[in-house]
Amino acid sequence: MSGVSPELSPLWLSLRSASLAVLLVAPLGFACARRLRQLRGWQRGLAELAVLSPLVLPPTVVGFILLQLLGRYGPIGSLLNRFGFEIVFSWQATVLSSVVAAFPLMVRSALASLEQIDESLPQVARSLGASEGRILRQIILPLAMPGLVAGVSLSFARALGEFGTTLMLAGNIPGRTQTLPLAIFAAVDAGDTGKAWFWTALVLSLNAISLVLMQLLEGRSWQRRRRRSARLPKPFLRREVDAAAELDPIAFCIPGHNGRHREIPFRLVLAVRRRLVDFDLDLQIASSCRRLGILGASGAGKSQLLRALAGLERPDSGHIELNGRVLFDRRLGIDLPLRQRRLGLVFQNYALFPHLSVAENVGFGLSQLPAAERRQRVAAQLKRVGLLAMADRYPAELSGGQQQRVALIRALAIEPDVLLLDEPFSAQDTYLRRQLQQQLADLLQDCHVPALLVTHDLEEAYRLSDDLLVIDQGRILAHGPKHEVFDHPEQLVVARLSGCKNFSRLRPLSPTRLWALDWHLELQLDQPAPADLTHVGVRANHLRLDPDPGTGAIGVDQWRVQLIKSSEGPFQVIAYVALADHPGRARALIQVEVRRQDWQRLCDHPQPWILTMANQRLLLLRHRGNDGDRTAGLQLLPLVCER
Repeated sequence: MSGVSPELSPLWLSLRSASLAVLLVAPLGFACARRLRQLRGWQRGLAELAVLSPLVLPPTVVGFILLQLLGRYGPIGSLLNRFGFEIVFSWQATVLSSVVAAFPLMVRSALASLEQIDESLPQVARSLGASEGRILRQIILPLAMPGLVAGVSLSFARALGEFGTTLMLAGNIPGRTQTLPLAIFAAVDAGDTGKAWFWTALVLSLNAISLVLMQLLEGRSWQRRRRRSARLPKPFLRREVDAAAELDPIAFCIPGHNGRHREIPFRLVLAVRRRLVDFDLDLQIASSCRRLGILGASGAGKSQLLRALAGLERPDSGHIELNGRVLFDRRLGIDLPLRQRRLGLVFQNYALFPHLSVAENVGFGLSQLPAAERRQRVAAQLKRVGLLAMADRYPAELSGGQQQRVALIRALAIEPDVLLLDEPFSAQDTYLRRQLQQQLADLLQDCHVPALLVTHDLEEAYRLSDDLLVIDQGRILAHGPKHEVFDHPEQLVVARLSGCKNFSRLRPLSPTRLWALDWHLELQLDQPAPADLTHVGVRANHLRLDPDPGTGAIGVDQWRVQLIKSSEGPFQVIAYVALADHPGRARALIQVEVRRQDWQRLCDHPQPWILTMANQRLLLLRHRGNDGDRTAGLQLLPLVCER
């Protein structure tokens, strides 16, 4: 080390080796952490064991292993010697020792920061057309920066203090490989306590300085991002808020807009199969309906359908075609990436980029446009949902309803072929949910963009859809116009999903007479019932309770019932009743919805009351005992909406 005082050589050696080690460790550790995050199960366990083992192994053990590998007669060292390179007992060995010691800390810090990033954020960015490089620069790195700064700081401190591995691999050669920890060891061994304290104080000071510098660097970086984001909307607002008042926002959300109304024909063909843990997904759809609601219980396979369509999940086999474009075909080897599928995604949590302003979120997918046109489109979209004045705010500063509107217009701004909505209202309370549903309905009506809505809320599906697709255990059970699915469900599980609460097993007495086993009553039909019926259902709001007239005679679709219990709500009462002449028998209670004003009048009369169950309101149902029966003969299902 020419030009450096021998007295200070440990300081310069340590600074050089630690700094170079961090320059190597930072990018390599980040890349390794990204790869580790993609692994699952035993593969990730083995990879983490290999990468993080230097954290738990004694440094001398790590140094001994490296010495055996890189020494003159080791498998790697002997190969390097042929080309005139020798690492052991050189300054390069101190750098390598620092890298080995610091690498696991960098990986661990980077992995922890990456796992804090919502996976839906890069998925949404891809749906907006962003390349992987842009996602890395503008989404992942900014969000992971605090963890990366901490990793760099810890790595530098660890590299600066590395002792055992360095001693084994590089030796303790003054002026050549003697770093600060080795200098402290040598001073103590020689009995020079003053020098040992001097080097110790230097190490402590350097570590403190590195931590403070990294904190300041991260803080300034965050402030620069805040100032940059805050500056962008201000000229946008100064120059174009007034102009936005003259814009037609509808023209900027119709696909292929040209200032005039134009509705592009929509056609979706999907036939996919995929083996899951609990069941096999087997879905076949052909639909021209621009408002398709996908209804099913949690875990039924609804979101899997959307993820397959978006390319977030790869089916084991099948074919997906949208408006004549093949998105996926396993047999032909076609699998378009998400950024090329022209789909708008809105997740449950909205997946807004937290470090970008509202205007930057909305304009994220418009980066290919000239700046003036991009500003104009962003202004038009924000004006459409009443958020133009909030263009410079961040997602955390918005209410849940405002965040949802930003997510919607961000997805619509790229003019997608179809909008995919994965339970977008599940996190909202009932009152706000109704408001947001109406806003979404109005927005879709104005923009004429086809939409697929996944939900387990039957009212939501009914409000926002024209056709319904009912899924259970990865199979399609019902399809068609929503009125048909709700009024004539045909299958027991479909009736349950459509909100029916009253069911009973059936025993046929004659072609037009059925015995409801669980209700203990006889049902008479106007026409013969199909032979394969297993259950009967009736909706609670299709039943009526009246006072007993006391004349003795009642209609064929009426029965005297006794109130068992009731549950009062603000607008209606749920009455649970059973036949009055069978009080001791085990029976299923029948739920009846009664308006509060009718309930007050009804309670003024003694029991029993009269239950009216009109036979034209009965749901005659079939129950399939297994998936094979349920899906027998399933072909490509036409779902054509003419509205």
